[in-house]
Amino acid sequence: MRTKSAAAWAAAVLMLGAAVGGCAGQSDKGPSGSRAKHTKSPREAEDKPDSRVVEDDDDHTVVELSDGRQVSLRFTRRGLEAQHRHASDAAWSARKTVYETGTKPCGGIRAKAYRDTVWLAAGFGAHCRDGDEPQEVIAAVATGDLSSWTTDPTKNNMVWPKARIRDGGTRVDFVDPGMLQTTTLTWRKGSGFTEAAMKHKPIHPWFVGRWRATDGSQQLTLHQVEPGRRARVDIESRTGPRCKGSAVVSGIDQHDLSMRNFKLDQGTKTVNCPPQETQYSFDVKSPHGPLRLRTIGNHPKTVLTYERVG
Repeated sequence: MRTKSAAAWAAAVLMLGAAVGGCAGQSDKGPSGSRAKHTKSPREAEDKPDSRVVEDDDDHTVVELSDGRQVSLRFTRRGLEAQHRHASDAAWSARKTVYETGTKPCGGIRAKAYRDTVWLAAGFGAHCRDGDEPQEVIAAVATGDLSSWTTDPTKNNMVWPKARIRDGGTRVDFVDPGMLQTTTLTWRKGSGFTEAAMKHKPIHPWFVGRWRATDGSQQLTLHQVEPGRRARVDIESRTGPRCKGSAVVSGIDQHDLSMRNFKLDQGTKTVNCPPQETQYSFDVKSPHGPLRLRTIGNHPKTVLTYERVG
């Protein structure tokens, strides 16, 4: 599906190695009406890359380390290959396959280094250079004598736009800061890559709590993000046939909270239990409400209104 252009991919991976500051949360009033306090999350120390790019085009890049060694990375028909040499006038080593695939490469190999740790991100896709998304995105790291590379064993369909080097080059975090969650793939010297970890972004605090429909038909309880879990909503009918269940919810502000993956726990599904995922979303006017269930579209219509009850 053509949702990203090749230019967008290149712009994203060009951000590899950039440092990102922690950001303060919104200082909106919480459900109690008091001003909620949000502080910056402590940021782990990062090591600044000390390499320089000697050559660079869509299919090939050469990076020079701080000690004068050079690493050459090249797309080939077999995938991605690497060579290294001790100095700019020395002979190149034999080619080493970093990643083998028959899929065509995207434009550009983004690589940097700190001391003797080199990291890269690269993408592959059948029509990537024509505007399609990458089908495979890899992260890889080499260290020490640079004779071998450790590659993320999964074929990600995400771009890894930022890489953060820590602990003197013994740890590299490849970070994809998505709109609703941040995914981090970590490499550590001696153990290689760990499974990618996902941190879900919290929903707007005005949503959190218990809400009752003004027509008495149902009650909602919205729960904030917890470690390892998405925000969720519990829905329970108060009139008519019994319906009780839960779903995950996500949203970046107070105007658009969507739900999906509803699981029925008791009774049977009824009108608005649950709301149809692709047709409705929630918004909230203030810390005290009202909460509204609205149709999705250019001219949204309020279907249900809820008052805060806890």
